[in-house]
Amino acid sequence: MLLVVGLLAVAAAVALWWPRTSTQAQRVTATVVEPASCGDADAYDRVELTIGDRTHTAKLDGCGHQPNEVVEVVVPADTDGEFTVQAAAAAPAGVPFEIRLATLLMCLSGLAGGLYAYLLTRRSQPTSSAEAA
Repeated sequence: MLLVVGLLAVAAAVALWWPRTSTQAQRVTATVVEPASCGDADAYDRVELTIGDRTHTAKLDGCGHQPNEVVEVVVPADTDGEFTVQAAAAAPAGVPFEIRLATLLMCLSGLAGGLYAYLLTRRSQPTSSAEAA
């Protein structure tokens, strides 16, 4: 029984720790066409980028770039109308480490609680040596 619980704990750890290969956001290069001053309230640079065979102008979630500077950006799934892109260096790559660790520890504590409950119920059952006496 302890072997099964141990293997379940290892399987849970691997499942939660393994990096997720979710749908990768589309990364493209964009050229800054209208830089914005970082002191403004609406400090978004305007960039021009090509997705497929169409050229789009979008807001860059950032400021202070030079005109004609090339920036790698992450494009949202919906590129119809006005949209905002994010610098690829600032985009999160996956599930943050803290969330994965918290999930792993919660799963392991659940397994430990289940094992403890199993041991308590097993302890209260009479054994064959106690019946013989």
